[in-house]
Amino acid sequence: MPSGSSKQKSGGIYLARTILGHPHFSVRQSVFDGRRKIWRHRRVFDLGREPGRFLTYPFDDYLHIRDDLVKAVADLVEGDAYALLEEILLPFIRKGFREQVEAALARRQSLNRTPVTAAEQEALDRELQIFDLRRLHYLWYGAVDQSRLFRTPVKLRRRLLGKSRDEKEQYFIGLEQALHADQVKEYLFTVFNLQRHFAESYARIMPQGLDQEKLDSLFLDELCRMNDDPVLWQGMAPVAGLQPYLVRYLILFFDYEFGESAALNSFIRQFMDSHRRFGFPERQNAMGLEEASAVFGEPAERLAKLSKGELKKMFRRRAKKLHPDTGGDSEKFVRLQKAFEVLYRQS
Repeated sequence: MPSGSSKQKSGGIYLARTILGHPHFSVRQSVFDGRRKIWRHRRVFDLGREPGRFLTYPFDDYLHIRDDLVKAVADLVEGDAYALLEEILLPFIRKGFREQVEAALARRQSLNRTPVTAAEQEALDRELQIFDLRRLHYLWYGAVDQSRLFRTPVKLRRRLLGKSRDEKEQYFIGLEQALHADQVKEYLFTVFNLQRHFAESYARIMPQGLDQEKLDSLFLDELCRMNDDPVLWQGMAPVAGLQPYLVRYLILFFDYEFGESAALNSFIRQFMDSHRRFGFPERQNAMGLEEASAVFGEPAERLAKLSKGELKKMFRRRAKKLHPDTGGDSEKFVRLQKAFEVLYRQS
C-alpha cells in the first residue's frame, strides 16, 4: 500500500467509466508527479460492468458497501472513506437510500465553502486550461456568448483543482449528462470556440444560421489541433489517433443537430412580415409536395425520403443562394421557407 507521503501527494478519488465500447467502471485517484509537476491518475479498484453489485441493503435503513472496496479506498485517503464511496457510487445506489445520501452530501458541501487561498489561486493560474473553463462556463450558465468567460467565479473554477486530466474529463462527462439533446451541438460549438471563425453578427446567438459545411470542417480542424496539444493531455498515456475523450466529442457532434433557434425563427418571420407590404401574393391553398419539390429543385420522391437533419442541410444551402442579402430573390426565399415547413412536418 502507498506510504503516508504518497497520501499527501494524492488528489481525489473518483468514479471513472470507459469512453468507448461496453461500459466498464473503476475507482481511480489523481496523483501528483512531483518530479514533472503534473497530475496523473491510477486505478484503485476495478468495479466491472455493474458497480451496484458492491452495494447491499441488509436492513431497511442501512446501506452496506463491500469491505474490500472500502479498505482499498481507506488506505489512500484521510477522513471517512465510507462517505466518499457513497458519494461517488451515488448513481448506483437504490432509490430511497439515494435521497438520504444526497441530503447528507448537501450538508457536507454547505460546510465546505471556505475562501479561495492565494496558493489555490496560483494553482488555478497554472493548471486551468481554457478548454476546461469554456466547458465549465457553458455547463454552469448555458451561455453561447462567452464574452464573460473570465468572470467565472473563482470558487467555481476551484472545482477543477488537484485533478488529473482523466479526472477532469470524467467530471465533465458527469456534468454533460444534464444537457438536453438540442443543447449538445450548441455546447460543442461553444466550447471548441468555433464562433471565432465567423464574422456574422449572429454567430454567438444563432449558430443554426451559419454555413454548416464550413462549421463541420472547422470543428474537425479544431479537434485535431486540440488532440496535438501536449499541455492539455499531460499526464495521459499516449494513444494512436484521437484521444478517446475527443472521439466521444466527435461522435456527439455528428450525431446531434442544433435545436430550434428562437432568433432564427424570429428573423425569418420578421423578414416575411416586412415584405408583405410590397404586395407579394398570398397563396390561398396549402403548398403541396409537388410544388415544394419545384421550389427545392429536387424530385418529390427524394424529398419524401429525407430525414429532418438532411432536409435542414438542404434548406440551408438553398436559403443561402436565395437570400436577398446575397443577391437572391425575396419572393423565392419566402416560398422556400413555406416549402421547408411543409416538408419538415411530413418528414
